[in-house]
Amino acid sequence: MKCLLCTNDKEKMAKAHIFPIGFFNNIETKGRSETYRSSGERGRRLQKAIYDENIVCHDCEHGILEPLDDYAIKILRDKQGLFDQVLHPGAKDTKLLVFDNIDKTKLRRFFASVLWRISVSKQLELRSLSVGSFYEQKIRDELCNGGAVEYIDVFVFFLTSPMHNAFFVPCRKKIKPMDTKRDGQSVNGWVLQFPNICITLSLDKRRHPNRVFFNLSPELTESHTELLISTSIHPENESYKFMVVEAKNDKGIIEQIMATLKKSNGNLA
Repeated sequence: MKCLLCTNDKEKMAKAHIFPIGFFNNIETKGRSETYRSSGERGRRLQKAIYDENIVCHDCEHGILEPLDDYAIKILRDKQGLFDQVLHPGAKDTKLLVFDNIDKTKLRRFFASVLWRISVSKQLELRSLSVGSFYEQKIRDELCNGGAVEYIDVFVFFLTSPMHNAFFVPCRKKIKPMDTKRDGQSVNGWVLQFPNICITLSLDKRRHPNRVFFNLSPELTESHTELLISTSIHPENESYKFMVVEAKNDKGIIEQIMATLKKSNGNLA
């Protein structure tokens, strides 16, 4: 068979998980995960998420995809590198989780690899989903050649409510701008949902229209200096520490952030 990533002919392909299995290991469901579509429709019960034995070879699985999966699990599931937790000044029961020394390029490559796997897989839940031939090829080239995938950006929520402890099938989404004075158009994107984690992911040459930036005062961080934090992992924002919003759910949080920024003279950049 031909590996869809390196395009080499291989005698045997890898049992590749479309979504890293590590994100599902903490679910107490006797090894099976419920699946749901964005409409709420229930799908198959899956043994440890979705895998496909027809997309990548062992070399690509263990040499390219697995290291990206392992890194994302450390950051997004295990919260390694967590630097500070700050109560959101304008939203009840909401925290801003700040990470330090995050490899943003590796995170972008991880998210791109998940989108690529979704797009090329013919599994039941995914066969109707595609990023299109242009991005399939572009992501494949960058994964194989160490590209920076600068057209990927994210807004990540950690959702603490038990109702989010399930697997939702990815869906395409037009991401609307928070501030039309800054971003005039919606951009192409996706929603990825791992257990208790929701990622709104932009796949577009235009910037993620929900990106926010905070300049946290020493009073909030209990430190001696101000702290520059952002939801963005775009390369131009390397000077900002990576921020994830933690809340019971993600409903209304964007609006609360907007209101807080206006009161505090913060910025969306």
